Amino acid sequence: MNHFNHESIMDTRNTILLSLVLLCMLISPASSQTPHRENGWYRIEKSDTLSTMPIVTVKDFVGLQLEKDMKGAYVITGRISKHKRHKWATETGRAIGRQFAFVLNDSIISTPHVITQIDDGSFMISSLFDKALPAIFPKLVKEKSDSIDAIFSGWEKDSLYYIWTPAQQDSLKMTMDYWEAKAWIDLSTRPEEHLWYSIQDSTEYKKREEALIKELEQPNFSSHASDYMKSQAYQDFKQYINNHPEYIALLCQGFLFKDIKGLHGYLIDDIIQSRYPSAPSIRTYVDKTTNVDDEKFAVYQWQRKVWLLMNEEKETFLNQIDKVWK
Repeated sequence: MNHFNHESIMDTRNTILLSLVLLCMLISPASSQTPHRENGWYRIEKSDTLSTMPIVTVKDFVGLQLEKDMKGAYVITGRISKHKRHKWATETGRAIGRQFAFVLNDSIISTPHVITQIDDGSFMISSLFDKALPAIFPKLVKEKSDSIDAIFSGWEKDSLYYIWTPAQQDSLKMTMDYWEAKAWIDLSTRPEEHLWYSIQDSTEYKKREEALIKELEQPNFSSHASDYMKSQAYQDFKQYINNHPEYIALLCQGFLFKDIKGLHGYLIDDIIQSRYPSAPSIRTYVDKTTNVDDEKFAVYQWQRKVWLLMNEEKETFLNQIDKVWK
């Protein structure tokens, strides 16, 4: 299904004019102070200005293909990584009736009109000058390929993979999810920033969590986080985490992390920083996010900071035990 309308809603003349206006904005002297834009999809604002930050970039693409549409014109199709698919759905939903722009090397290649929210992550890059797309396609493939290569830089080369032709290698990398590959490399190269835990009995934790949930569900209790922090249910929950930091793993999977912005963010900070004073505020990571996917990545970055502190504490404790036995 084509979720972008490339012709019927906006006539060719208006499309060309809008593209020219946006292109002039990108290359005008006044824009020399504007940061370089990564290759990817951008919002076109109501004032016909191009958003500074991308919605998604080429590294977020999977399954890129050069095809021809029903009229025989070249198009580039693909999907958005599943880790950015919620963001894509949210942004396309907000943009219904308006346009997106695909930018490559600070030039606008395509300005389709969004006619529906795109939940499956699909996209199509078309152009009035479609004959240029066969030359653009390998550039996108190379950029995506280079983003994967950069992640695995320095790793030992697998002999089977490297006897394949470049085309075969690119085909494999087009199916790889950048964010999954990056998370796997981070886990392998920075184990100290990841938490390994085994909790046999969570009965006491769950009892305190349920009591806190009931406390927070009370209507019109207060609009201040400090008032909630004084409640007995909260104090019991916080003290239990403080005495048993391994349960931070369950905390990160619990109800407080379902809605971090607002009250829950203040409570999370108070709980974590009471045990680890140098831990960063989770609110500084998530407050500027505007969609579920970016919030998840922000939380993951914050968690790695906390996990590092937990692992350092554990290592210090084990070293002290080791000295005692020596």
